[in-house]
Amino acid sequence: MGKKRQDADGTDQTEQLMRRMQANLSYFQKNHPAVYQMLATINLENVELVVTPGQNDVDMIAYGKSCYRGLAREFSLDEAKGVLRENPEERRIQTFAPPSADNYRKKTFVNRLLQDTILASPIGGRAFTGYIRGNFFPSIVFLGVGLGYHIDWLTKNAPIINGIVIEREPEKFAVSLYTVDWAAICSRFARKGRSLTFAIGKADSQEEVRELVSRSMTKDVPFYPFFSTYYNHLADVEIARGVLDTAKDLSVVSTNWIDYDNELIRLKNTSHNFNAGGAYVARAPGKVINKPVIVVGSGPSIDKRIDDIKKIRDQVTVISAGTGLGGLLGAGIIPDFQVELDPGHVVYRFHSAFDQELLKQITLLAVNEVNPKVPTLFGDTFYFFKFDNGLPYALGLEKSTFNGCNPTVTNAALAISHAMGVREVYLFGTDYGFESEDHDHADHSIYGRKNESDIAQRIRENAKNPAKSINRKKTFEVPAVNGGTVLTRGDYYSAKRSVEDLIHSLKVGNRPFDVFNCAEGAVIAGVEWLPSEDLQARFDCLGEVAGSTGFDHDMIKEVSETLPESLLEQVLPGLHRELSRMCNQFERLLRSARLNGRRDLCEVVNEIRQQVSEIRPPKGEAASRAFVYAHQLLSGSVKHFLYVGLCHGMACENKELNAFLQKWKENFKAFLVELPAHFERVMFSKLPVSEDPWALRTLYNPDPEFTGEMPLDSRGAK
Repeated sequence: MGKKRQDADGTDQTEQLMRRMQANLSYFQKNHPAVYQMLATINLENVELVVTPGQNDVDMIAYGKSCYRGLAREFSLDEAKGVLRENPEERRIQTFAPPSADNYRKKTFVNRLLQDTILASPIGGRAFTGYIRGNFFPSIVFLGVGLGYHIDWLTKNAPIINGIVIEREPEKFAVSLYTVDWAAICSRFARKGRSLTFAIGKADSQEEVRELVSRSMTKDVPFYPFFSTYYNHLADVEIARGVLDTAKDLSVVSTNWIDYDNELIRLKNTSHNFNAGGAYVARAPGKVINKPVIVVGSGPSIDKRIDDIKKIRDQVTVISAGTGLGGLLGAGIIPDFQVELDPGHVVYRFHSAFDQELLKQITLLAVNEVNPKVPTLFGDTFYFFKFDNGLPYALGLEKSTFNGCNPTVTNAALAISHAMGVREVYLFGTDYGFESEDHDHADHSIYGRKNESDIAQRIRENAKNPAKSINRKKTFEVPAVNGGTVLTRGDYYSAKRSVEDLIHSLKVGNRPFDVFNCAEGAVIAGVEWLPSEDLQARFDCLGEVAGSTGFDHDMIKEVSETLPESLLEQVLPGLHRELSRMCNQFERLLRSARLNGRRDLCEVVNEIRQQVSEIRPPKGEAASRAFVYAHQLLSGSVKHFLYVGLCHGMACENKELNAFLQKWKENFKAFLVELPAHFERVMFSKLPVSEDPWALRTLYNPDPEFTGEMPLDSRGAK
């Protein structure tokens, strides 16, 4: 800081600034410990606060340059007032359109209620013209903290439901501790239904900004990015680009919210798998494995590069990921492992089309949630548990989990390989794109044009019918590994980004881990692409090292233990009690909520959103193991109700709003009332696999409990 100055009352201004800084540190230590840990260890090397004697304003010097030219407070207040002028009440928020009824067409009681809510929305039959803001801000994203004066003024003078503070230069945030009262700013978001999120971290590139925002703000969906007004302080271009780029990703984050119906399929499958016995991977061996692994997906480039795999087959461990199995078997290659992540019965139907004698030579690595008929097709089966799943925690098996397995089977194969000590992985058929919509899978995969099985032919026939096709989605171009472009779709692109994030996280760990892309599709950021000649040259150099002991069946067997058959049955009663209590809690909150307008809607949705975004046990109690998993079972569907209600409600015209809100509230309450009884009927059934309709389900089949109309609530009324 600059020289000391005496105020008119004789107070040393520098002393005031130091007291404010200490008070802010104490506040963050108590209320935002993660922010405090960053601030407590930071050194101000590039940023400083400048206090000039005789001046009523201050400045900030960053990397040797003045940010405010000595007028930080004056500049910031003028800028903040300009933001209000540029965003009048009548200006609509033009972001992403609300979800359509087609998003919830599955025949389950949860989706039936969500679809019924959207069909009652008056905006369904007309073009989206933006969200109506009214006399408050649903969400403001502050891009850059500076000295914080603009944040202090705007939060004091404008009602904001969801505030988000992003700073990619932690030193700048640290300097703001001297200039504004952060406890006062945060107190404006302390009332029920308000929230303030901090995303503070060093981020120099656009990609690092994207990572920072994704890590910090995913839980703010749908407020961010559907209802965000962006305030870019000091015109930071890089932070703006990163945040807007991330908004595209987070606008479809709802597709990764696993709803109650989906969770229940997984739990029911786990129950059958436990009852059948078997083994699970209990721990990683802690070894370093020099023999490379190749992970094979079902992208169309497998047809071009299958000979590459044949040439190095004896030097590697081959892991087939999901539908990648067809491309391998069609070329006469039997993989060492088949990895499965999908819980649907359709996986059994897919693999039943292959030569059963060949499948018996393959070891199955399956998530505990896999359909119980799938293991009957393969040789030995070893189950694995996912780290981000509450079930192993509820069962006391959290030490036997693998981190990073979601959301795709490629993620699972990479995560398990890394945990087992593998140092090099080569990706084949992980195209995440295609040159032609008519050739978006390997020829011999279940979706391929040369697969002659009955189910493959039915899939191709359905693909010709737009009403039935699961593949006719909007395509767009992305950079290709060969320097051109390929087509991709939203689901492929989302999968690509998830793999990129996983690989980045694995590479920055302490264990050496190299990943190479041998597919011919989209660029995988941070992964070197190897054309055929480079791949062969690399393996020629590996020599005998590549032939050493590797990741194989015997290693998995060494680190596996027997599934405890009755353990799940012991947990179910407590799980049912926790679900019932949580549903009652949300139902009471919703029943007592005032819904007389947009601000009421935003506050109710934000209050529930905060409760489902964090695991909050009953007041005064520790989170039980059953509570953590009950939260997982319930939270996805609750988020979907919040997403549908908020987006459609904010898009309604004023005269339409009340009727829609009442319909949304009615269906949301029906879901909460019915769910505990539904859970009890499904999970306490003692039907064997051969008689259980749930064992035949895919994620798209009707719920066996589905009545065809609205579900019955616990009072027997429709």
